[in-house]
Amino acid sequence: MPFDWFEIGSGIGGNWRYGNDNGRSAAYDSLHIDTSKDRMAYSDFPMPEEFPNYLHHSQVLEYFESYAERFALNDRVTLRTRVERVDPLDEGGYRVTVENLATDERRSERYSDVLVCNGHHWCRRMPDFPGTFDGEMLHSRDYRNPDGLEGKVVLVLGVGNSGVDIACDVAPVAARTLLASRRGAHVIPRHLLGRPTDKWTTPASSRLPLGVQR
Repeated sequence: MPFDWFEIGSGIGGNWRYGNDNGRSAAYDSLHIDTSKDRMAYSDFPMPEEFPNYLHHSQVLEYFESYAERFALNDRVTLRTRVERVDPLDEGGYRVTVENLATDERRSERYSDVLVCNGHHWCRRMPDFPGTFDGEMLHSRDYRNPDGLEGKVVLVLGVGNSGVDIACDVAPVAARTLLASRRGAHVIPRHLLGRPTDKWTTPASSRLPLGVQR
């Protein structure tokens, strides 16, 4: 099936390209994925045997780049190109307008279908807390490492993947690290009885209520 692939950055990988020049990577130094490699891998492209069960962000990027090379996807991607508009057409399909960031050239093409794969980790959502706190506030989107937090009292809001990761990252250097959450959560290890924890799940478990799964 013929297709075009537009990427605003100068390389593929999105969130997993650390310091991505598209300005939208939320990857931090210690980031490891929370899905084991066998669960994460594409069915037609197994992970390298030498990779650990849980990949560092650099290995996730390496895997995606290898996949793109193996299946000649790089021949279809146009880098440093921003999608400006996607307009539905009366006769069906879409008119897509893109801008080449290197040349400022704009062009439009017609497509029958459009997939938007821009992720969600690049969009900061900062709550507006009432009060007079005048200390430093940092969104996880902008966190890279604990440098500058040595000896400080750090409050991490949220027990999502990044919240727990960052709390563990900061704790060895901070004077005190607190983890706050709206509701409780079960924090489980990556390995259970010598196996990646997600290998203990079964198709039947996916039919359980979401609260039980969590």
